Amino acid sequence: MKIKNIIISLILFNYLSADMIISFDSLPQNSKEFIKKYFKAPVGIVQQDKNSYEVYLSDGTELEFSKDGSWKEIEAKIIPIDLDILPANIANIIKNEFKDIKAREIEKKINYYKIKLVNNIKVLIDFNGTILFKEFDD
Repeated sequence: MKIKNIIISLILFNYLSADMIISFDSLPQNSKEFIKKYFKAPVGIVQQDKNSYEVYLSDGTELEFSKDGSWKEIEAKIIPIDLDILPANIANIIKNEFKDIKAREIEKKINYYKIKLVNNIKVLIDFNGTILFKEFDD
């Protein structure tokens, strides 16, 4: 009987922790508004797990949102990410430092952004606008 309960518990755990396909309309409102505001490509697939949402757009862009709907990470495969997604002070600093360059990846960390530009420069910039680190990342 114990073994049967363990097996059932493992199956239930795997089921509850697995990604589930959901509809775009099931995303939190702020996630839907963010996607509509900054991205033109249609939504392909939306997945939900217990901690986050992952959205895959038809142009290859991947977005990750936390449970509250705030964005955590964006990765563009084809169409570069406009820096206006970032807070204005951060976007302006990056735009001034790297003229006419867009981003390939942006990740929001606890107190800084990790940005990989299309020219393969990786930049870490804190929420106050201080560039913490930059390097060529091939």
